[in-house]
Amino acid sequence: MGEIRKRLLTPLFLALLCIFTATRVSYAQLTVQEKVNETLLVSKVLLGEGMEYRNVNYTGYDRSIALFENGFASGLGIDKGVVLSSGIAVGAKGPNDSESYTSGNGGSGVKVLDDISTAKTMDAAMLEFEFKPQTSKVQFRYVFSSEEYLEWVNRGFNDVFGFFVSGPGIVGEQNVALVPGTTEVVSIDNINDRKNSEFYIDNRDENNFRHKWLQHDGQTVILKANIAVQACEWYKIKLAIADVGDPDKDSWVFLEARSFQDDTELDDDTAMCNNDFVRTLYAGHPDKQVRWFNGDTSHSIQVTGYGSYWVEIFTDCGSFKDEVTFYPAISPISLGEDSTLCGNVAGPVIGVANRTFETYLWSDGSTAQQFQVPGPGIYSLTVTRGGCPASDTIEYVEVQIPEFVLGPDSLFCGDIVWTLNAPVGMDEYLWSDNSEGNSLDVDRTGTYWLQVERSGCRFRDSVSVEQRNDFDFDIGPELIEYCFMRPTDLITGLGPSGGYQFLWSTGATTSSIVVNDPGIYSVEVSDTTCDFIHSDEILISAVGEGGNYWVPNAFTPTGDALNEQFSPIREFEDVLEYEFCVFNRWGEKVFFTMNPNERWDGTFDGKDVASGTYFWYCRIKTTCLNDSDYYRDGTVELLR
Repeated sequence: MGEIRKRLLTPLFLALLCIFTATRVSYAQLTVQEKVNETLLVSKVLLGEGMEYRNVNYTGYDRSIALFENGFASGLGIDKGVVLSSGIAVGAKGPNDSESYTSGNGGSGVKVLDDISTAKTMDAAMLEFEFKPQTSKVQFRYVFSSEEYLEWVNRGFNDVFGFFVSGPGIVGEQNVALVPGTTEVVSIDNINDRKNSEFYIDNRDENNFRHKWLQHDGQTVILKANIAVQACEWYKIKLAIADVGDPDKDSWVFLEARSFQDDTELDDDTAMCNNDFVRTLYAGHPDKQVRWFNGDTSHSIQVTGYGSYWVEIFTDCGSFKDEVTFYPAISPISLGEDSTLCGNVAGPVIGVANRTFETYLWSDGSTAQQFQVPGPGIYSLTVTRGGCPASDTIEYVEVQIPEFVLGPDSLFCGDIVWTLNAPVGMDEYLWSDNSEGNSLDVDRTGTYWLQVERSGCRFRDSVSVEQRNDFDFDIGPELIEYCFMRPTDLITGLGPSGGYQFLWSTGATTSSIVVNDPGIYSVEVSDTTCDFIHSDEILISAVGEGGNYWVPNAFTPTGDALNEQFSPIREFEDVLEYEFCVFNRWGEKVFFTMNPNERWDGTFDGKDVASGTYFWYCRIKTTCLNDSDYYRDGTVELLR
């Protein structure tokens, strides 16, 4: 049957207990922690005092089950516990920025949900375990929420969930997720804005507090699942949720921490308007021995004042505790400390952080949870919860903005030497390089800023620094010789839009020219912004018939960047026809090209060839060569 475990106050449990007994509200955002072991989620989070368990198992995507916290602050209604999702658990976090949030995990369905759904299920998440109750009634609290609200009400297809219990005295698997006071299962069709609406909460209104912190479009109020059982017998429960028909629009079910427990007649935790109330607490189970927090053994006692009160019930298979907490319906609120506004401008959005109330009334008559401060002045808020009011006032005083001008944007010709000075009389200085002095030396291009603060008000100004360096250019080698003259491009490479002026020896003023005759050509280039002037010249010669070529007798392609490639070396540019071929000693062609600028790198089919003697021939036809020099052949030594 597997290992039987009982909820004991171990050090690990006490550590987790600290999580669940902290202040009721910390942050407004729902907190979701995925990939927590399912046994820990059952034993340390979900189960109440004295509940034995065994055989915990989770089926589904590992991101569809999680620990959640901070539900009070986000408006969920349940503060902490376990969440199951037909998508991913963390998708429950707000804001509600989508009407059809879908994360679809690509998972399969489960039979227990297929049996009660209108179509085949998918993306199922199911947590199951066995438990041993000590009394005849077990309960737990939960909230169901979905993106399918309200578009899919009465459309025949709803995401499905259920809590299925089996064991002694129960026929088959009984679904205990029921609409209060009925035998109807909890679903989108059974709880919505038209049917059983007292159990439905809409989250589509952007002015609603929970709209900012929760993703789903609608949810139920806190519901209670009641399980009729036989005391001290083992039962199995399956907590499951899934998409139906398609993976669109995720749903979630939130199970309250430590609410899975044997039932007593203690009230739920209750908010009280003041501390002088008197309440009678009933332990229930009149046939059992009980012990209250104060040692009283009667079945009912009276308590007064805020606090937590517990009772221990002794049963045939052990004992368990239940607890009720009475806490202030409303505690003092704070809008924050009085503050300043930098100039006669709108101030921040203010409100009571991380808390929600039933009503809000601001000094201008507005009733939203938050208030945009329109400018300097005094503003107040009154809130109510459970019929109890609380108020606070805040004042914003205008302070003059410390405006200044850091300097004009500047362009430097050559080296940058500039010092930026801060205005005097400020409380704090912060430069763009994070320094905090009264000045900043600038020696390179960029945007520089200074932020100053005085009386809590800040102002920032920036300045742009540009640099124009001296330039250089080259229109070609000092001498270009052709067999016969041809049109030649002489290019400065500076471009017409770069802020330069050009004056060629031909009288042209463009950035490049084409020459058709031999001769000396020169150009002078001036920077139009800075006082930079440079010139260059070139001699172009047409030598007529002449020139030659030769072929090296060895090369060393060893990767040292010296003598790495092999090809003919020629004295002329004009080539009419060209062939260069290399053979190994077996007559196999290892290299061939008709491109005068392509050279052999000592490889064949992408692999290095061996050292040795190779044969070559070269055929170059040009007007610069005698006919007898068109064709040559020979050998070359490849050395590695």
